[in-house]
Formats: sequence, structure tokens, C-alpha cells
Amino acid sequence: MDITRIGIGQVVRDKETAMYFYLIIAAALVVDIATKVAIRMQLELGQTAEVPVIGFRLIHLVNTGSTGNLFHGWGRALAVLVLVLAAAAIYMRQKGKIRGTFAQVCVALMIGGGLGNAIDRLLYNQVTDFLYFSEMATMNFADIWVFAGVLLLIVQQIVRSFRS
Repeated sequence: MDITRIGIGQVVRDKETAMYFYLIIAAALVVDIATKVAIRMQLELGQTAEVPVIGFRLIHLVNTGSTGNLFHGWGRALAVLVLVLAAAAIYMRQKGKIRGTFAQVCVALMIGGGLGNAIDRLLYNQVTDFLYFSEMATMNFADIWVFAGVLLLIVQQIVRSFRS
């Protein structure tokens, strides 16, 4: 990075953005892993529990594939794919291909979520799900981080298309 060309202020902002990028990944991982560990320790497989204040239901399930149990039994292969994609995204960010704070936050959420489920797949060849939304939708925080990152990037693109 040529400091004389872009200026000291830009270098400081880039380092701050990088710090936040990695902090978001770490925070997403910590929340995901901690909640999965808590569920595995507190609920037997298939057992449910209600969160009293908000009336939300938790259920301890496992998924040996991907969304909707696609690729059933391919957990570790999916983990390797996610690790490659996460490394590629981090490399692209470092090379300046992912521009703007908003896009970097979205990508950090997707990486953190992807790595959270990859860790489960590598350790257990399955993913722990527990946030019950319906018979067709039980997920974990890693799924929510990935979904939020993708959704926010789509919204950003829609907003940009209307502005131009």
C-alpha cells in the first residue's frame, strides 16, 4: 500500500475497517459456537424448550447436509468447500475487491456464519440447529448470519439500482 499516494488518513481507515471486519467474524463465531454448545449441553436430541419471556421455542436437531438437509451426509466435504470460500473472500477483501464498509460487514457475517457451521461439520459431520421457526425452518445463529449477510447485500444492490 503506497501511503504517499492515498494518504495517512485512508491507511488508518483501512486498518480500522479491517479490524472491524475480523471482529465481526469473531463475534459471529463466538455467538454461534456458544449457543450450539449450550444447546448440546442442555437439551437432548429432539428435546424442546420454551423461552418464557418471548414465547420462542428451541429444539435440538442435527442436520448432516446443508439447507433443508440437501447434500445429506456430505458434512465434511461442505466444510472444506466453506473453508475455501472463506479464504477466497478474505483474500479478495485484502486485495481491495470487496469495497465499502457495508459490503465488508455483509461478507464478514457470511464468513463468520459459514465458519461456525464448518466447525460443526468438521467436528461432528453434522450441524446443530435449535432456533425453531416452523416445521420447515429450524436453524442456528450461523445460518442467520449467512442469511443476513446475503439479504443485506441484495438489498444494497436493489437500492443502488434505483439510485442510478
